[in-house]
Amino acid sequence: MTVKKVSRLFMFGGMYVFWVNGLLVLMTSAILIYLMADYGIAYDQGGLLLSVQAVGNLLSNFLSSILASFIGRKKTLLAASVLFAVGFGTVALLPPLPLLYVALFVTGLGWGTANNMINFLVTRATDGDTGRISLVHTCYSIGAFIAPLLTSLSVQLGLGWRPAVALIAFLSALMFPLVLVMPITESTASTDGVKKKQTFGFLKQWKYYLFMLILFTYVGSEVGFSGWLVSYLSTIRAVPEAQAQSLLSVLWVFMIFGRIAAAVFGSRIKKAPLLMIEAIGCTISAVILLVSESPAMLTVAVVLMGVSLSAFYGMAIANASYLISESVFASGLLLSFGGLGATVLPYIAGAVANSFGLINGMWSLAISFALMAVLTTINAVTARVSEIRAIKKVGPIDILFPR
Repeated sequence: MTVKKVSRLFMFGGMYVFWVNGLLVLMTSAILIYLMADYGIAYDQGGLLLSVQAVGNLLSNFLSSILASFIGRKKTLLAASVLFAVGFGTVALLPPLPLLYVALFVTGLGWGTANNMINFLVTRATDGDTGRISLVHTCYSIGAFIAPLLTSLSVQLGLGWRPAVALIAFLSALMFPLVLVMPITESTASTDGVKKKQTFGFLKQWKYYLFMLILFTYVGSEVGFSGWLVSYLSTIRAVPEAQAQSLLSVLWVFMIFGRIAAAVFGSRIKKAPLLMIEAIGCTISAVILLVSESPAMLTVAVVLMGVSLSAFYGMAIANASYLISESVFASGLLLSFGGLGATVLPYIAGAVANSFGLINGMWSLAISFALMAVLTTINAVTARVSEIRAIKKVGPIDILFPR
């Protein structure tokens, strides 16, 4: 398999944008407790702060595709830098509460715009190369891991949480000159006529909808487990809060390791079977986490979940690359369903927890992982059947027992 040459500057730019994206998303969770204290707001209003950011992400995943068709891909990615810097810069100023909601919504718009554009551009530039897509997503995990540590360090130094947020606003502003010099390919006028005929062809592919459901269940379940893990461990399993926070860090550490491994070996691995294995691993780890009481087994469950979650998103994007690489609309709509999952599934888990207890709320997320395992199994089986049929006409025996 020939690996397509891609500019190092382009790859570095994509990695930096995703690193800042990871910092931004986890920083909001890290400072939530301080925002609630400084503004004197309750849990429901605190949850709304996270929701408005998720809604901004959901909207911009698709709207950024439309914006790119009018002003170009580079200018759209530049807009993400401005949204990041303005949004978090405003949060760092401790504005009135209504303006705080607006600022977090703006950061969500930047989150979704950067997510959509970088996924589309990297997938297109690398011809869906799993290794390089996973490398970019590894940078997101590193940013996500650093953000809580950065906040904790700032607070321990007696500076409060605001300098950490201001730093991310500054790092977001640095995206602007970097994106300016990135070699980003735009649609040309001479090919617009052809591309318009192909723009919505992906809607005729049933597998596109399968990938939409896969990302819906994955992103929603990942956000849900990450968001509720500390509360579950400390309240249901009586794990001290400091240890529960440490286990959350362990989850992200193993996600980083897994994505690095996928970046190194991803090009040699078949995507569909690996997606299925990871989804099954997520389901098993969720069950272990919810039925175990010993600290050792809880740690095993968190490690297994981190490994299983690690390469899934990048692998799913790579697996769907033939559907989304020619259309930013296809990329935006697909990623929007991931954002919808991040909005809906954690909310459902919270609603179930309010009515039937936190343990049952967590089980609702485990069921989502199980559904993801079913969907990825369908993807793997159909991919295998297509491979065999591409070689020869087959019957049931060939499918069940490939030579």
